[in-house]
Amino acid sequence: MGTDISGFLEYRAPQDDQEPVWYSAHGLSSLNDVRNYDAFGCLFGVRNYANFRPLAASRGFPVDASATVSARFAQLTEWYGEDGFHGTTWITWAEVKAVDWDEPAEKPDSRLHEYRQTPSGLRMTGKASWSGAVAEALGLRVRNVSSCPFRG
Repeated sequence: MGTDISGFLEYRAPQDDQEPVWYSAHGLSSLNDVRNYDAFGCLFGVRNYANFRPLAASRGFPVDASATVSARFAQLTEWYGEDGFHGTTWITWAEVKAVDWDEPAEKPDSRLHEYRQTPSGLRMTGKASWSGAVAEALGLRVRNVSSCPFRG
């Protein structure tokens, strides 16, 4: 079963002579239409097969979140329970802007990487934690379990 990231973009604005408060600006679902486990691992430590040092893992739910985000989180918690989440966290735009996208991972990527020879050299065509082709090449017995509703 796959993992998705859910969330909201929020902005903070002042209110008269009071502390600034957070307002919900946009849901992440329209910005995140693929499961990019490398991004999930780098940002939040979720499905971190590439072994990045996560920027914002398990910080919890922000106490000053907007009313919209707080209500949605309460709804999801009611539906799935606290155990239904990999983790709850947040990150600021300043932290994202400060990322060194060339920083190496702490350890090598733990997935199998597949390459194809092209006229201009090797090109990576995929990476996964399991490969039927590799299993067969190693002489391992492969069983099809794709019809089982409890396996992803």
